[in-house]
Amino acid sequence: MNRAKWFFIGVLFLMLAMPFAAAAEETRYNIPIGESPSWGPENAPVTIIEFLDYQ
Repeated sequence: MNRAKWFFIGVLFLMLAMPFAAAAEETRYNIPIGESPSWGPENAPVTIIEFLDYQ
């Protein structure tokens, strides 16, 4: 029982710590989109840019 309890505590700790670790390593890039086609409002908080290579 003791081993299961510590395993559960460890898993719970990892679940709570992961979002903070991911946010600390975040890198953002400012990519000018110019007159590229877009969908949605210009002042949206998130812009998703998709790069495609058709060969």
